[in-house]
Amino acid sequence: MELILSRHGETLENQQHILQGQLPGTLSPLGIAQAEKLADMLQNEVIDNIVSSDLARSYNTALAVAKRHGLTPHQTPLLREMDWGIYTGKRLDDVDWRNLPPSVESLEALFQRATHFIAYLKKNFSGQRVLAIGHGAFNRAIITYLNGKKPADMTNLPIMENTSCIRFTLNDN
Repeated sequence: MELILSRHGETLENQQHILQGQLPGTLSPLGIAQAEKLADMLQNEVIDNIVSSDLARSYNTALAVAKRHGLTPHQTPLLREMDWGIYTGKRLDDVDWRNLPPSVESLEALFQRATHFIAYLKKNFSGQRVLAIGHGAFNRAIITYLNGKKPADMTNLPIMENTSCIRFTLNDN
């Protein structure tokens, strides 16, 4: 199968440097324009299915592309952003990065969820070209897993730009 991995459009919360985690998020005017630009970019490509996080910012981005392809996005909580625990809804500046509390989803848990997401794709969309619209931190976990790296390696990757795409070919193995 072919996977096109993307990130949702910019949100109002992104503009304010708020950790949304598993909050829905609201696309900003720029985010809406980014979603439309992603739809323009992928308009002439074959896309068999679209999978998105069940959070509004990803689903609404996926809808922009889905409309052009006559598809309905499949939503899954597996593709949700990292759970920031007590930091959810707070500003990036408020985080004590050296002492993250147990309420914050660990890198290992995030990585494990990425493995479950890829297994979900292979089981449900084998042989298809799938667009997946996710989130910054979680997409890093997917990329790390698909590149055969360890959970700690994901912190070395940059956060994907809003609505940028990375392509992978996945084998059934």
